[in-house]
Amino acid sequence: MLISTTELLSSKVLARNTLWSFVGLASPLLVAFFLIPLLIEAFGKERFGLLTIIWMGVGYFSLFDMGLSRALTKLVADQLGKNQICDFGPLVWSALWLILLLGTIGSIVLLFCAEPLVNHVFNVSIEIRAEGAHAFMVLALGLPFVVATSALIGLLEAAQNFSTITKIRVPLGIATFLAPYITSLFTPSITWATLALLTVRLLAFCIYFHYASSVYAVLLRPQLFCKREAHSLLKYGGWITVSNVIGPLMVYFDRFFIGSLLNMTAVTYYATTSELLSRIQIIPRSIMTVLFPAFATAKKCDNERLFFLYDRGNIIVAVIMLLMMSVIFLFAPEILQLWLGDEFRFHAATVLQILAFGWLINSLARMPLTVLQSSGYPGLVAKAHMFELVPYAILLYFLTLKIGIVGTAIAWLIRVFFDTIILNWLALRTHQELSPLIYRTFYWIGIITINFIFAAGLHSSQWRIVFLIFELVIILILLRRNLVAIYTLFFSINK
Repeated sequence: MLISTTELLSSKVLARNTLWSFVGLASPLLVAFFLIPLLIEAFGKERFGLLTIIWMGVGYFSLFDMGLSRALTKLVADQLGKNQICDFGPLVWSALWLILLLGTIGSIVLLFCAEPLVNHVFNVSIEIRAEGAHAFMVLALGLPFVVATSALIGLLEAAQNFSTITKIRVPLGIATFLAPYITSLFTPSITWATLALLTVRLLAFCIYFHYASSVYAVLLRPQLFCKREAHSLLKYGGWITVSNVIGPLMVYFDRFFIGSLLNMTAVTYYATTSELLSRIQIIPRSIMTVLFPAFATAKKCDNERLFFLYDRGNIIVAVIMLLMMSVIFLFAPEILQLWLGDEFRFHAATVLQILAFGWLINSLARMPLTVLQSSGYPGLVAKAHMFELVPYAILLYFLTLKIGIVGTAIAWLIRVFFDTIILNWLALRTHQELSPLIYRTFYWIGIITINFIFAAGLHSSQWRIVFLIFELVIILILLRRNLVAIYTLFFSINK
């Protein structure tokens, strides 16, 4: 059942849904923390490196939806913001038919590319090339359902139905790590691990369809393709696609370069630390996932509310990420020592520190990215990503070749730093009403950079603890006027 516009934008609903979204994304992180060391031991470093690329593929190859899932979320949220009774049937089914078609095309492409990827792109030893190719083929077979699932999730997000998403996402996320571990008890084959992942994804598709159809009854009444709705979807989704292709490509480029220029063991050292930090991004992701449809709705009916949500959301993301990334940056060697042992501490501690700083800066790009895409400016985001792609690829190639995985991390840090600056500048150009908040973000970036450069020179654990306490005190002083406002966001229905 759909809810009213007032409820869609109420602080209480948004805060509750953010909590649901966070729980759904956080639960798998806890499982991953305990299972990743066991998976490395069970599969070995090279096979586990290949498994991380398969995991990446499950998420990244959803780009074959051509941005239609995000477009569907926005267009449905737009209609809900108008407070009108709408027939979503033509829009929803046009999106699903297009997505299934594109997913099938992607499946065929991946089937033909499986062997060349393993034999020529990745530096995989001869002994496991066959099972690696078979694993990619298995992944290809499930691609249409993986892609279509994102559309069903988008429909539930547009209706702010995050409790349902979480109830599905928690067991799904846990199974993403648990299923390969169960197969490892019987065989170290990556092919069987991928088959287990695919089975989990197919089950998730069926469950999402069941719950989405309870909110949008039109899903139970298949309709023919509608050219008018398809045009609206492709017009908006086309630019989202460019971002969906280039954005994740730049996120995962590093692992591809390491796998081809170095070896799969180096991928394991890098990807394990990267996976830990990327999973922590559930905090800004959980907030942005809720705010995307809320921004789209507010843009249609309440610009003042848009300012309010942008302000509070940005503060919450910045404070939480600053605290978490500071701890990881300051105590990276100790964290890796306790989690994965001496070998990872020696090879990956510096990488973890660089990536922690990068992810903190990147978290300040989440809000402008979300407001740009939800307000109808996906083209600007896509053009920014296209502008960044070639320089980043060149930088990544040379630094990885010269310095190894530390060079890879440095290249990634430089890219996300400039990406954050560019996206905030674009938001400033398109949303003048948000200018005080965006100028504040530029100030934050400068202060954070200076602090982390200083912290990098602290080698004594005692001084690092003192620095962390000092940082906590400064944050509390700076935010003393905003604490009541943050409380209001979470516990007040009215603004």
